[in-house]
Amino acid sequence: MLIENSSDLIQSVQPGSLSSGKRVDLAVLVNGQVLVISDDALALFVRPEDVGNELGNGLIRSVALPEAFCLPLENDRYLQEHRAGYVGLSDGRVLLITLNDVQMFPSKQDALRNQNEVTRMKLG
Repeated sequence: MLIENSSDLIQSVQPGSLSSGKRVDLAVLVNGQVLVISDDALALFVRPEDVGNELGNGLIRSVALPEAFCLPLENDRYLQEHRAGYVGLSDGRVLLITLNDVQMFPSKQDALRNQNEVTRMKLG
């Protein structure tokens, strides 16, 4: 008997908004935490319902994206595709999610070579 296993680190993706009304994508990770992707930042929250909290309760950490790497909306989304630890973003940007970090790269080629990292955020 075969057991189906998935290597996806993202359980689900949904649109959302911050308490300021700013549009974001919520990527629920397999551990229940939420990776929030906006045009100019990445953030990690404890649970999806914590994202809209005006007091910032549930925010674990965040990192601003450099101005040159801010994301445009494509098809009303920042997150375009995901498989295992690979996340394709708008404008050809890429996130690599490992057990310890989320890294952003300018392109798939840079991510494959682990070069030209734009930013990194700790998950642990």
